[in-house]
Amino acid sequence: MDVKNYNFYTVFSWMTTVLKLSGNELAVFAIIYSFSQDGKSEFKGSLNYLRKFTNTSKQTVITLLDKLQARDYICKRQYYDGAIPRNAYRANLDFLVKLNDDFIQDQSDINAEYSGKKQVVKKFD
Repeated sequence: MDVKNYNFYTVFSWMTTVLKLSGNELAVFAIIYSFSQDGKSEFKGSLNYLRKFTNTSKQTVITLLDKLQARDYICKRQYYDGAIPRNAYRANLDFLVKLNDDFIQDQSDINAEYSGKKQVVKKFD
């Protein structure tokens, strides 16, 4: 996985207001969340991918991942790709729901809006 000029991630307001994230810690969380927000997928990109996206060192990325895990914002899963050990990360959605009761409703509203299932009604005077 390589960072392309058209790659992006989204920062939701709750990431700063509820989780109190900022800077590169916010960027790393938002990237991982963007891959795992469906509750089924996970981020399997490399440390180098996160390093390039945040313009930091490999050690800084490792430190950021450790901090996010320590706060229970993300979960790490170790697996093997052949004989090579790898890590996958996902947002800890269960923990996030406990932090913010509105989180699930906000996410379901967003998903419904983007999937076309939510009807938007505009009222005119």
